[in-house]
Amino acid sequence: MSSRLSDYVFELPEHLIAQYPPEPRGSNRLMVAQRSSGQISLHSFTELPEFFDAGDVIVYNNSLSFPCLLIGHKERSTSPVEVLLLRELDAETHLWNAMVEPARKIRVGNKLIFPGSNLMAEVVDNTTSRERAIRFIVPPGESFSAIVENIGRMALPRYIKRPHRPEDYRDFRAVWSGVSGSVQASDASLPFTRVLIRELEVKGVEFVPITLHVGAANFRTIEVEDLFKFSMDAEWFEVSEASAQRINQANRDGKRILLVGASVLRAVESSLSAYNDLKSSQDWTVKFIFPPYRPTMQTAYLTQFHMPKSAGYIATAAFAGYPLAKKAYETALSEGFRWGCYGDLLLIL
Repeated sequence: MSSRLSDYVFELPEHLIAQYPPEPRGSNRLMVAQRSSGQISLHSFTELPEFFDAGDVIVYNNSLSFPCLLIGHKERSTSPVEVLLLRELDAETHLWNAMVEPARKIRVGNKLIFPGSNLMAEVVDNTTSRERAIRFIVPPGESFSAIVENIGRMALPRYIKRPHRPEDYRDFRAVWSGVSGSVQASDASLPFTRVLIRELEVKGVEFVPITLHVGAANFRTIEVEDLFKFSMDAEWFEVSEASAQRINQANRDGKRILLVGASVLRAVESSLSAYNDLKSSQDWTVKFIFPPYRPTMQTAYLTQFHMPKSAGYIATAAFAGYPLAKKAYETALSEGFRWGCYGDLLLIL
């Protein structure tokens, strides 16, 4: 059934984990896996339009990552403290749920200072062993969001071992317009360029947005062997009425619907009606997509190559079927494909 964590263990050489995006943007490699035949072929990501026709729909996540990683220190200390903004709890008082590091040293009542700004904060509660409720103290006349944009860093996944750099602000965001709110980038969105988007639009392919604010899943590990016992983090999503109607129409017309990334797959599968049509919705989802679950909107799926034992790899197996997903990953390893958010892509048809 492939619902055991040990089914998703493989040896990933460290040199295959992309530490930087390819130059130029979008020059990633692309593997295409056909579910009907089991055939696998190798391409360039710039060849993506060849697999789509007029009337097809590409569903993308318009939630953009923001520089949510703040580096500060406790009052009367110079030791660095990482504060990863996860979710705003109260906009008026600037109260946030945040992951902190080192968590064991951050206690209720601690005051935090953030160099490069006049921003301060107070830890007001423990939410989990590594998370805290933090109230930020914003100087009069200043904007909290503007301060965060100025001093924050992009929260790169922990498998990125290099130091942060200014270019991460550009490279870790999709090129399309959207709304800030994701801790992590929607990985499969990153290789798209304006030129490629325009080429697809000229061909008659329509881009349809949904919103899912990607949380800190890449900062957590799955540790239970039985995947039925794993609980996903809650993430907020929205599917508009217009997007739902357009996707449903394409589905009725037999057109290809491409879901770009695990966040889109999760939002779509969380928005289904009793009749398996997509409905407009705003809600939190804790849906964990893993075999034997089979996604309903399963005409096409674009994703990166994910880490061993990750929710992304497991979702890929649910969409493609475990044997084909395993074959694709084994092929990618033998062909030297690059892994992770800046790596190469897998298109499942």
